[in-house]
Amino acid sequence: MGRRGLLWHLLLLLANGLVLWGIIHIWWGETGAPEISRTPGPEVPRTPLLRDTQPLTAFRVVSMKNLFSQDRTGPDLTGGPGGKTEASLEGRHLLGIIIIGDDRAALIGKTAPAGRPSPAGAKPAEVDVVHQGEVWQGFKVVEISNEAVVFQGKEGRRTLNFPD
Repeated sequence: MGRRGLLWHLLLLLANGLVLWGIIHIWWGETGAPEISRTPGPEVPRTPLLRDTQPLTAFRVVSMKNLFSQDRTGPDLTGGPGGKTEASLEGRHLLGIIIIGDDRAALIGKTAPAGRPSPAGAKPAEVDVVHQGEVWQGFKVVEISNEAVVFQGKEGRRTLNFPD
C-alpha cells in the first residue's frame, strides 16, 4: 500500500491543483470584453404604429353597429338613399358634455321620428360624439361650454342646449 497509496495521493493532489488553477483563471483571469460576432444577427422586423392617424369619425360605423344583434347591422350611415346627411339640428338634443383638459366633446342624441312616440326614459335612437372644431351634419362645432354647444352653419350660429 505504500507505493500505490503515494501514487494515488499524488494524482489526487495534481487533480486538485488543476481544479484550483481553473477556478483562479476564471475568477481573476483576463476580464476583456468578449469578441464581437462578425456574422449579422437575426433581422428584427419593424413594428407598425399602434395609434391610427385616422379621425374618430372614420370609425363611426363600428360604434353604430350593434355587436350583440343577430344580424350585426346598424343604422344606415349615408343619411338616406341620396347619400347626403341632413343639415338640420331639428330633433337633436344635447345629452352630455365631456371636458378633459383642453379636449371638449359633446354627446348629441336624435329623438324618435315623428309619428313614433318614444317611451319615457327610453334611450335615443342615435348618439353622436362631436368635438370642438370639427364639422358635423353640415355645421362646424364652434364652441362647447358647460351648458351648450354652439354650431356655425349656412344660416348662422345655432345653439343646442340641454333639454329642460
